[in-house]
Amino acid sequence: MTVSRKTAQKLLYDFMFESEGAQEWVEDVWGLSPFLGQSAANAAEVLGALMETCSEEQINAVLANLYAAHKDTISELGSASEWRVPIDPKPEEYEG
Repeated sequence: MTVSRKTAQKLLYDFMFESEGAQEWVEDVWGLSPFLGQSAANAAEVLGALMETCSEEQINAVLANLYAAHKDTISELGSASEWRVPIDPKPEEYEG
């Protein structure tokens, strides 16, 4: 099952910003360190640009990869039950 762009954005923001809005997260980081705050602002801006330009298929591939790599972290998120991404449990066979 794939998820819509809107749902994917919600899931990615929950994963990256721990249920806070991106702006709140950037402000929190900025309060700790202006240098890191600028990096946080850049990360939030890049995520927003990627969400606008990537196809739903590409976004779902990112979700699948993140889910496979971070199942434990994702299981603790408020959006855990919404992480319905297409995951192929069988590794591709090497045709060398």
